[in-house]
Amino acid sequence: MKHRCDIWRISEQCGVRLVDPDAHAWRQRRPRECFAKKTLKKIGQRHGEAHLALTLRLIVETYGNATELYSETIQAVSALVANPAIEARGGKLFDEFDRISLAEIRHQAKVLAVGLPLAHVMRVLLAVRLADSIFIQTKAVA
Repeated sequence: MKHRCDIWRISEQCGVRLVDPDAHAWRQRRPRECFAKKTLKKIGQRHGEAHLALTLRLIVETYGNATELYSETIQAVSALVANPAIEARGGKLFDEFDRISLAEIRHQAKVLAVGLPLAHVMRVLLAVRLADSIFIQTKAVA
């Protein structure tokens, strides 16, 4: 089902500045700056505005990740959030993402170069990190 999605409104609500890809300069990205409008539109149409907002917030509102609004990173986080078991973690998900460096995940995915799309490799690496986080928390409680 295709959802209506106003990426400009959702981005503004999440504090993300959408920038025209043609204006992309080879410089360090600024926090909360996104050139991946097509990716946002696809995700919003596929999963809805609430899903897109959660995806963006998990990136820009967690420690050290505000500059990681790359298309592949957005796709990987979105794919994880689409899993009802992950989404059900609610506020704990933000705490878990605070302990994950999305830049490091992206770098590791590039180094692996396993012949799969970068977003897919990042999704697996993120899932492993989240699973480790659950394992560590469970172990600490026991």
